[in-house]
Amino acid sequence: MTRISAVSLAIAALLLTATSCTTEESPSTTAADGCEESLGDSGVKWVESHADLADGDDLDRGGVDLEEARAQHYKQMEDGGSDEYQYHWSSEICKMIAFDAGESKELRLEFGPSSLPFDFEKKETQEGAITPVNSDVKLHQVDDYKGVVQYGVYVKCKISGTSPRQEMENPLAGVMTDTLTSGTSDRDHMKYLLRSARAMVDALDCENKPTIPAEPPAAVQ
Repeated sequence: MTRISAVSLAIAALLLTATSCTTEESPSTTAADGCEESLGDSGVKWVESHADLADGDDLDRGGVDLEEARAQHYKQMEDGGSDEYQYHWSSEICKMIAFDAGESKELRLEFGPSSLPFDFEKKETQEGAITPVNSDVKLHQVDDYKGVVQYGVYVKCKISGTSPRQEMENPLAGVMTDTLTSGTSDRDHMKYLLRSARAMVDALDCENKPTIPAEPPAAVQ
């Protein structure tokens, strides 16, 4: 991992909640779970097993499913996604939260069209660490103003009907922040962030078919 000048990850989140519905006429159904879809069973268990909970505390879960995240992503790309530095917002696809003495501890996972180009580090000046994964994927790690690590991923994802350079100008961006778990490494976080990015790429049907590995590069520890 190399230290470089880079912009801090700052993606505005749209908080939507997936729900289930039960009626007398039909059997109970469970809505799609963005945490399960993005992190997978192993990722959810990873969070649950490392969650810093006091005795008797419960871990709540929320967020939109990947179908809704896809719809919100495509809605933002309706103009062709051609304006570099155009502001975009992200969809919160997973939030796992616990409350302790009135304070919250949470793991949050968001994805959306980036408001910055794929090669943003060439033009910005704030501190960050970039780790290239391959020609279509890069990882970004930086502390926010509260000192909380933001684990970021950028993926060249070409959306059908957009401008020729959309995947460079408005790549898919994801960010994970975590004040919930303890005893977990940067590598753990990046592993499940990559897993989530792969699920999001599949949901978006990226035309360029970016390859996202199961594990981060060796430089991420």
